[in-house]
Amino acid sequence: MPQIRQLARLFQAISDKDLEAASSIAAEIAVSEEKKGHPSAAQMLKGSLHSNGLRTGRLAEPISGVLTNGNFLETALTSGAAEVQLKDAMLRPAARRTLEAVIEEAQHGTFLSSRGLRRRAKLLFVGPPGCGKSFTARAIAHELKMKLFVVRFDAVIGSFLGQTAIHLREIFRFAASRPCVLLFDEIDALGKQRGSPLDVGELDRIVIALMQELEFLETPGIVIATSNVPENLDRALWRRFDEFIRFPAPNKQEVLCYSKRIIARFGIRSSAKILHQVSATKSFADAERMLEAEARRAALEALLRK
Repeated sequence: MPQIRQLARLFQAISDKDLEAASSIAAEIAVSEEKKGHPSAAQMLKGSLHSNGLRTGRLAEPISGVLTNGNFLETALTSGAAEVQLKDAMLRPAARRTLEAVIEEAQHGTFLSSRGLRRRAKLLFVGPPGCGKSFTARAIAHELKMKLFVVRFDAVIGSFLGQTAIHLREIFRFAASRPCVLLFDEIDALGKQRGSPLDVGELDRIVIALMQELEFLETPGIVIATSNVPENLDRALWRRFDEFIRFPAPNKQEVLCYSKRIIARFGIRSSAKILHQVSATKSFADAERMLEAEARRAALEALLRK
């Protein structure tokens, strides 16, 4: 086990917010455990120093270095496809009008700024899975001719004290520096209600850091967060968004309308049986999966007939 003096130095560095010193002391503790014949403990400690919190068994660079070499952003952001159009998104009329207005504001942001007006740039999409939240985010990127970047929470959430907040700051700096659509898909991983008796305090600090970054963000693009369980989000987090849009579970008529589009796209022979099956699904994603499976079956059947 680490000596009390080592732990005292580590805690002092954390208290002083000297993250480079804290990283160095933590590395000393890991090496010390290895010399004592505790390879498993040493490997876990070394992995905790990695920028992604991955258990690689390799000492990471000091945290300050991680944020300057670009490696973190390459890991934390995935460039997503944005080839879909807003007209193809299954939206209720009020939601469509709001998003069309947000897109128009983004397209004329300089003009609005010259009039002292702030455009809406931070959106929260809430609703059950498979009801078009991520699809709509991709469509907004397409309409604005911007690149879509999806935040990978496995890279953002670090095991080192304060590391997640630093990662969030770097991601929001990126969003402030270039026109893009930044998507926090299922932001519940970061924005849960504070004050849980099971939490040691780090989760509360992450939520506060997230709210502060959203509060002061000035971006030439759009930031979108999605949530499947909005009741779990911290209520103060909601106020940091300019708009929140609900994506309710579709009714039977909406599922059938969407299914007919997919049938036309895949070239499936429509039948009463297929329409009856898809009308029983609970989301657009479920209907599309069912129809794609039918399209694969029909294509292979046609191939084998030749």
